Amino acid sequence: MGGRQNMDSVAGGAPSLASMVHLGHPEQHIPGYKMPESAARPMPKWMIGVGLVGALAIANLAGYLEHVGHGAVAPEVALGWSLPFGLLLLCIAVMPFLANHFWHKYYPVVAVGLGALVAGYYVLGLHQAGGGGGWPNLALHLAEYISFVFIMGSLFIVSGGILIRVRARGGLASPLGNVTLLLIGAVLANFFGTTGASMLLIRPYLRMNQGRLRPYHVVFFIFLVANIGGGLTPIGDPPLFLGFLRGVPFWWVLEHCWQMWLLTVGLLLGIFFVIDWRGGRQANRPLPHGRGSEQVAGSTVASAGGGVRETGPLVSVYGVGNLVFIGLIVAGILLHDKLYQGVAPLQWREMLMALAAAGSLWMTPSRIHGKNHFNYVPIKEVAFLFAGIFITMVPALNYLDRHATDPALEKLLQTPGQYFYLSGGLSSVLDNAPTYVTFLEAELGKLDKDAVERVNAYAGHRPPLGRGGEEMYEGLTPTQRRQVQAALAALQKYYPATVHTGALTASQVRVAFLLGDEKLNLYLIAISMGAVFFGACTYIGNGPNFMVKAIAEHSGAEVPSFFGYIFWYSLPVLMPVLAVVWWGFLR
Repeated sequence: MGGRQNMDSVAGGAPSLASMVHLGHPEQHIPGYKMPESAARPMPKWMIGVGLVGALAIANLAGYLEHVGHGAVAPEVALGWSLPFGLLLLCIAVMPFLANHFWHKYYPVVAVGLGALVAGYYVLGLHQAGGGGGWPNLALHLAEYISFVFIMGSLFIVSGGILIRVRARGGLASPLGNVTLLLIGAVLANFFGTTGASMLLIRPYLRMNQGRLRPYHVVFFIFLVANIGGGLTPIGDPPLFLGFLRGVPFWWVLEHCWQMWLLTVGLLLGIFFVIDWRGGRQANRPLPHGRGSEQVAGSTVASAGGGVRETGPLVSVYGVGNLVFIGLIVAGILLHDKLYQGVAPLQWREMLMALAAAGSLWMTPSRIHGKNHFNYVPIKEVAFLFAGIFITMVPALNYLDRHATDPALEKLLQTPGQYFYLSGGLSSVLDNAPTYVTFLEAELGKLDKDAVERVNAYAGHRPPLGRGGEEMYEGLTPTQRRQVQAALAALQKYYPATVHTGALTASQVRVAFLLGDEKLNLYLIAISMGAVFFGACTYIGNGPNFMVKAIAEHSGAEVPSFFGYIFWYSLPVLMPVLAVVWWGFLR
């Protein structure tokens, strides 16, 4: 399907669907192709099989760790133990600019070293001091880390097996064409993740605009595809997936945040259209040829003799079989609880992600990976850095759980707008995933502990939760009774099957208090959208930002400097849009 003859036949006319969508690469059979140095070598089939077995074992290790951490109580930890967390985030923010060579070589040592320091204290120090809760709390966060790496890794690998080619100067480079691609990218980010959608579309986007690229093209791609687009599902952006792991229902974000997403995306696309329309009327400096053009030309068609031909359909998509694996990942997330309870108590979510990644590596032609310049460097960096982040942030989260009602914190975090701007402001200079968790924990720490414990006490009992009678409310104040009733209603709405089996987790119970209260629900919306939207404010606010910048620079595109990005685009363009969102929804 989709051979060279098929492409040639449509060079002068309207392309057929068969010429545009391909399961494999139409030139895979042509010998002599040399994998780019930036691409990983094809992995032998036996190595994929071994890797799959190892991944399945690690997936079920996460299940064991989750069991160990079930019902863990946050220990009393000194605030000073949050310093490794702050130091690691500071290194992530500034070291790539101050000492890039050193950081690129030693970031695994820094991340793992700081994490080991905190882990040692939790396993040995807290136990010896009689603080309790050290190892169970650490185990719970290690389980979350494994789940996080599995979804990031599987989406990254599967999206790397899909190649989109756009013919340069094919007539698609117009303001309307660019707006269409950015909108498609924003929607796809909710299914491929912001990292997957960015890697999937950045080269076709650059190729499509070859000869008229301006810095704003790259910036708006980062705004819309690498960040804001993924704000509707837990698959879309890492902060939302961490919220999902902590009990926020999968469809809750779409249900409550779609209007904010639509307004933000619509305003940014409108601004981009005006800027691109004005830019199209000016003379544009063409991209340099040579190495840069070849990098963008993940979308050119190489002939058997080594030349480059500008024929075939305007757009071609190769490796579409990987869409099945995307569906497998989504199925694993949505069906995990049902499979766990109805088939076997295994980590189905992570196991299906591992199967999807292995299947993609097994079936994807090597030339697709080569044209995508696919390698494991970005996901390796994510794995090491987030190993440190997940461990070092445990003391900070435990401290917030214990001290969220302190007067200083309560004064700082009182309104949804404060949560929106504070969580967003930190997300713009730190990584937005741990920032989201930090502010979520701050809000959860303010919950009435007696009311939470009352629901927890009935969570695993029969008759099923919510039918226990008046004894559930004995000794509660009217306010506590109202909070318990609202939490029960939220659990019945979002987790009816889990409620019936009595398998609710402590995280689901706590989050239910936010979901069931209209005011607290607004705080959760503010934290979620603040972390996702403000991640676009700088190159370091979200993982895909810097990857998009690096690819664009390597392809010869002009991109703003770190501060140029902030002062020319984030402050005058993005911040007013986010202020409109705050005014309309969170004031």
